[in-house]
Amino acid sequence: MTQLGYEVRLSPVFSPDGNPVSVQGDLTGAIFTLDELRRLQLGGYGYVANGGTGTTPITFAGAYDADAPDFHLHIPNLTTVIPTSIEVLFDAVGTEATMEIIALASNTGDSTATGTAVTPKNLHIGSASTSNCTATVAVDAAGITDPNAGSFYEFWRNGRPLTDTVATTENDRNELHWKWSVWNDGPLVTIDGAGALAIYLASQAGTGFIVVSWVEVPTTWVSVA
Repeated sequence: MTQLGYEVRLSPVFSPDGNPVSVQGDLTGAIFTLDELRRLQLGGYGYVANGGTGTTPITFAGAYDADAPDFHLHIPNLTTVIPTSIEVLFDAVGTEATMEIIALASNTGDSTATGTAVTPKNLHIGSASTSNCTATVAVDAAGITDPNAGSFYEFWRNGRPLTDTVATTENDRNELHWKWSVWNDGPLVTIDGAGALAIYLASQAGTGFIVVSWVEVPTTWVSVA
């Protein structure tokens, strides 16, 4: 009888193009069937950062301001980030105005962003791995170098054309809650450092929460010609 063998390894192994690599599985004897991004999260390469925690929201920038996003992730050289999810909840929006949510990937990073620094947390609680990236929320006016420069693109847009003040209409008893997921919505965004992930939550005078997760690996693991 032929016995099928494989390498037991929870963290994925990357091999240069053209090199053989062993089939990998978990400690129970099951061959891994998770997609690559979830496998990386399991292996300690997934991170999350929060803008606002508990019942304390952050104050958004107000009207769209290119150099003052409400979430900014600086990605240093030799690090690659793949965003996996974005969740936005508005607590307040101010007076009636257009609401716009924009997520942007760029090769224009800024390691000296001014605003509220937040510490990325590993999605695999118990992992000793820490992020190479710098996360900042509620970025100050002119608090970063405008990421709408160099090589960049917007990969997610959402919002509402008009929003009435919560105190004066029944309309806003509906939650103001949006989600983006690489698995459900796409596309697969890949940002090599130095670069940035910037998210804008524009309204007349918004407050709320934002939760952003990503996978982070050395650029040499995913480099392309």
